[in-house]
Amino acid sequence: MRDPRILFLLTDGARARFVERSAQTGAFATISEIDRRDRLEVLRTELRASAPGRSLQSGTPERHAVGREGAFRQAKEAFVEEMADRAAQSCRERGFQAVFIAAPARLIGPLRRRLAAHAKIVGALEKDLTKAPDAALGKWLDHPVAV
Repeated sequence: MRDPRILFLLTDGARARFVERSAQTGAFATISEIDRRDRLEVLRTELRASAPGRSLQSGTPERHAVGREGAFRQAKEAFVEEMADRAAQSCRERGFQAVFIAAPARLIGPLRRRLAAHAKIVGALEKDLTKAPDAALGKWLDHPVAV
């Protein structure tokens, strides 16, 4: 039986790569790349320019600044969800039977939840491989351990 065609989704909160493995050579090749770091930088600049929210402490009249990082984290999670949707679409359109995820640990859960209904997930690696060259991907993806 022929091995299933697997789409490798390599992502962090602002960059993503869709990679496939050649059936003939076994080499990894990037199909497409998406880079949204500029959008996160604009958001970061806007958040730094605005005054932080304030919260009162219940026992004293002190006030404390509260989380600007919430909007930044939400932007990253929205990006990851979009990449999961794109991976599912690639599976449908390009004939991939499964998806393998490589992402920082905090993003594996959201990716799995978003992809689970649309594509078979064959494993995950808690590592950011978005900057790794195609030739080096075999080091991590040849014999991946499912997470």
